[in-house]
Parts: sequence; structure tokens; C-alpha cells
Amino acid sequence: MKAKMMAVRLLFAALFAALIVMNRLTAWLILYALSLLIPLFIGKRAYCMAICPINTLMMGVQSLKKKLRIASRPMPRALAGGRWAWAGLGVTAALFIISRKALGRTLPVMLLWMVVAAFFTLRWHPDVLHDLLCPYGVLQRLLSRASLLNEDNRKAARDYQGFTISVLGGNKKSAGDPGASKETSTTA
Repeated sequence: MKAKMMAVRLLFAALFAALIVMNRLTAWLILYALSLLIPLFIGKRAYCMAICPINTLMMGVQSLKKKLRIASRPMPRALAGGRWAWAGLGVTAALFIISRKALGRTLPVMLLWMVVAAFFTLRWHPDVLHDLLCPYGVLQRLLSRASLLNEDNRKAARDYQGFTISVLGGNKKSAGDPGASKETSTTA
């Protein structure tokens, strides 16, 4: 199952790369907007789990980090609370709108977020970005809590324990990640 999921992630990453080359990032935005229906109806963050190229990149960086035996640092206290994800969403939307109006084209904001994600993953556990900064996951998380068709998934979203545990079903704190901290799951 993990191999199939990784194949799906890589296919979406290839689609994202192709859309960048063709300067069709608006198509990716439409895909993201459509993906918001999944958590709204069934309570699962399918975009974050299988589609998001940022997550795919972070998984690769995390694997490299483990091979290089780079320990995660504790989460910066300044990031606690999850407000930064909403701020990131606002900045992302503003950059998108301003670039369309001022430049006549879409600024590849997601590429900037990918650089931020790689940096954060090298320093901290990936959940720091997933739970406290990601502007794309914040709406996915909010809508999964309001799931219209699945009470069990709605409850699971309300009982959220961090991206790695709650979405990917993995163990957040592993031997290769001594700096991983339960503090990363403090976001609502």
C-alpha cells in the first residue's frame, strides 16, 4: 500500500512540475479547490496525504535527513497556536492576486512554500510545517472537522494529534527523530 501511495504522490508531483513548465499554475489551484470537497464530505485530508507536492518533497527531505542522521530540533515556541498558517494563507492569496494584477501572470507561490518546507523539514519535524505554517493544509484541516457525511472522520479530525499520526498514520517520534516534540500537535 505504501508503494502505491508513493506512486500516486509522485504522479501528482510530476503533474505539478508539468503545470509549472507550461505556466498553468491556475490549473493546480483549481485541483486544490476541488480537493477541498473531500474533507468537507468525508473528513479526510486527501490533498495533504496524496496530492500535495510540498508533502512529497518533505517526505524526501525527511528520508535524506534520517540517512544523514540529522536530529530534529524542538519546535520554535513562536510558532505555537497555528495562527501562522492562517497568515500564510493570507499572504499566499495576496501574492497570487497581486501577481495576476501587477504582472499579468501567476507567481509560483507554491514553489516558495516548497523551499520553506525543505528548510523546515531539515531543522524540525515535518509536523511543524504541516500543523503550524502550511497555508494549504489549514483549510483542509478546518473542513475535515466539519465533515458532512462521516461522523467518525469528523471526530478523528477533532481529535487531531499532528499530521504524521492523524493523517499519515505514522509514529511521529522515532529513533531517527529525537527532536520531534508533542508540541507540534498543539494547533487546532
